[in-house]
Amino acid sequence: MAIYGDFEYHAFNDIIKVLQRHSGVLFMRTALAGRSVELHLRQGTLQAVFVDGFPVNEPLRVRDTVRQLVSGARGEYSFEAGPTEYQLALPMNELIREALSGSAIPDQQLPHQDTRFEVVASAQSMPLPESLRASWASLSPLLRGGASASDLASQLRVSLPEARAELYRFRAAGLIAPQRAAAQAQASAQPAGPVRRLLSALRRLTGGSAA
Repeated sequence: MAIYGDFEYHAFNDIIKVLQRHSGVLFMRTALAGRSVELHLRQGTLQAVFVDGFPVNEPLRVRDTVRQLVSGARGEYSFEAGPTEYQLALPMNELIREALSGSAIPDQQLPHQDTRFEVVASAQSMPLPESLRASWASLSPLLRGGASASDLASQLRVSLPEARAELYRFRAAGLIAPQRAAAQAQASAQPAGPVRRLLSALRRLTGGSAA
């Protein structure tokens, strides 16, 4: 089975729906600003991604690639049924749904590109949403020391909008917090030192507040 066409006449999402039950390689010659993309698909599951011939395995980069295809794939495409390489196992429908929901987040709700976030202490005990597990496993080590969307975009070679959206998802799940807020929460959780205990005692004796 072979399919040929142009994204001028068919949306990327519609092509994926047609290929939902098929296995093979979807090749897009100039889909991403002139760069070629290969998607290895197996009955609705994304098995591998190549951009200009190079494999893309980092979950955030994979999602960013799909997001860019959803929002503006260009040029001709072709699909050849057959064997696929296996590097990933990600449901295409879920990736497209995340791309669409991410694009709907108002820009003012996304974190500033230079705001640094870090992992909160309670993250280890939190139930992790299925859709975040792969990216959290790869990004949480970077966030433990603090990182901004600009940092992630630079280190992982993903677009700044996708890095901001990923931090938005992590923060919404309660996994990260801005570094200053996280530091304040940690300080408030620490036992009171001698000076703080003395001030508390003075407040109790005087019935007022001590500066």
